[in-house]
Amino acid sequence: MVLRITGRVRYDPDRSMRLLLTGPDGQIDAGSTRRTADLGRMARDAAERHYGPDATEVSLLVDRPPWLREGTVVRPVAPSDDPGETHEHPYGQVVGFLPVGGVLVWRPGTSVEVHAPEDLVPCGPESVPPAVLRDMTARTGITPAR
Repeated sequence: MVLRITGRVRYDPDRSMRLLLTGPDGQIDAGSTRRTADLGRMARDAAERHYGPDATEVSLLVDRPPWLREGTVVRPVAPSDDPGETHEHPYGQVVGFLPVGGVLVWRPGTSVEVHAPEDLVPCGPESVPPAVLRDMTARTGITPAR
């Protein structure tokens, strides 16, 4: 029989992510990380240590990072997954969140990109050229967050 385990990711004040698994024996603290990419491995490892190898199926739900909200102007520090995309400037706007931890960012001249929260630096709208800010607002319909 395969156990279905749910992992919840909560953000600590230092922006690290705490992974808590909930199974038939209650809650298991699977540790902390600063990288979204580590979460799946951490969840599988903790479930296997506690319940045995190949005995579990783990689903992750990630809270929204408290320092980002819809409308936040950001500067991605990691390149997009599409090497063909080029950008005239480094800014984008948060337009949504995925339940598994990704942040949807619209950047002028491209489509929506998915980024890990730790790869985004929030910027004040005043740091963006006014024409770019107007383009963001016109295309997304979201007022830039302060």
